[in-house]
Amino acid sequence: MHSILLIFCLSFFSFMMPALADTEHPFMPDSNVQKVAEAYALDAVDFAKEQFNISLDWSDASIAKVEQSLAMMHLSFLTTNPRPTEEQTMAVAKAFGSYVGEVYRKNHGGSWGIFSLNGQQYPGLQATSGVNFWPWGRAHNRIFQGPENNIADYYRALLEK
Repeated sequence: MHSILLIFCLSFFSFMMPALADTEHPFMPDSNVQKVAEAYALDAVDFAKEQFNISLDWSDASIAKVEQSLAMMHLSFLTTNPRPTEEQTMAVAKAFGSYVGEVYRKNHGGSWGIFSLNGQQYPGLQATSGVNFWPWGRAHNRIFQGPENNIADYYRALLEK
C-alpha cells in the first residue's frame, strides 16, 4: 500500500514542485523513489532512441541531447491538436527528468528521496553538496513553457553548485 501511495504522490504532486535547486527543504532519502527514477530513466533512453533516433549514454554531455528531445516535444506540444494531456506530458517529463537526475547521481553523487514543502511531499534529489533539485519539474517546465527552461543550462548550473 505504501508503494501505491508513493507512486500516486510522485505522479500527482511532482509537477507542482519548483524545479530550482536549493538547500532549504527537509530531505529524506528513499530507495523506492530511486527505483522508480531508475526505471523512468531507462524509459527515457528507449523513448529518445525510438522517437528521435537520439542515443543517450549516461554522460554529462548527453544532457544536451535531452534538451534537443525536450525542445522537439515542446514544439510538438504547441502544434499538436488536440494537445497531449497533462498525464501524457508528465509521463515524458518524469522519464527525461529521471534521466537527468540519474546522470547527475551516477556521475557526481547524490540520493533520490522526498522533500517536504508547505506540508506536502515531493520527489527529488539531494546532491552530495547538500543542494536539492527537482529534475521532473524542470523537464515538465521545458515541455510546457519552452526554451527559458533549458534543461542543459539547468544541469550546467547544478554542476557549479
